Amino acid sequence: MTQLSYRPGDLAIAPSDADGGAGGAGGAASARLRLDAVLHRAVLRDLDRLTSVLAGPVTAVRRSALIGHVTFLTGELRRHWQLQDELIWPRAVAGDPSLAGAADQVRDDHLAAAAQCAGLVTAAERWARVGDAEHRLLVLDAVREVAAVLAAVFERDGDVNAVALGALTSMYWAATDRGVVRRRRRRRRPTTLARELFWLLDELDAASAAVLLADVPPLRMWVLRNGFSGGYNRGSYLMWVGGGLGVPV
Repeated sequence: MTQLSYRPGDLAIAPSDADGGAGGAGGAASARLRLDAVLHRAVLRDLDRLTSVLAGPVTAVRRSALIGHVTFLTGELRRHWQLQDELIWPRAVAGDPSLAGAADQVRDDHLAAAAQCAGLVTAAERWARVGDAEHRLLVLDAVREVAAVLAAVFERDGDVNAVALGALTSMYWAATDRGVVRRRRRRRRPTTLARELFWLLDELDAASAAVLLADVPPLRMWVLRNGFSGGYNRGSYLMWVGGGLGVPV
């Protein structure tokens, strides 16, 4: 059975899948840029939601869900940046050595942003241990700092990644896709894949959703919606609307 990846950075889009020849490479680059933008939107959307929720007291079970989601967000970003820094940019530089400086800057931006994300995870872990309002507000401060950093990083990435993708020849697109396939073989449980898909689709516009779902067979999507969407919806309701017994703190 063909294994599908629902993470935008992991979707293999070969030049032959688009218009063919040079135009096909351009179509593949446009699709990947749009999929990157989908992930960026989802991350910033949830950081904005966290900012609103963490401003007030929450129950223990809601706190646990929010902390778990912080870990999920930072994990998605880590894999997304690994794809760019380890697969796309090295091949772009091989095709156009003048991009070496830009590649170094992108990698440095990602490392700095990853350090900010690590600080957020540390703050969330402390909140998990202590569970008081003071540590909740420390997480809120960390979320705001990360959101500001990522907004700038995503904007720069959108500009320079278009240049990197434009430098990929058909040979390098094929090599990138082989790397993506190897990473897909390490995919995890269907519940995890479903969560990633529904997280990306959450409040997504119809045109972007169509790009994201282009390679998902209708039957597979039916199974995911009917078998796994309920868990995502319940978790989202708990985090962003509320729930759980006990005194909110």
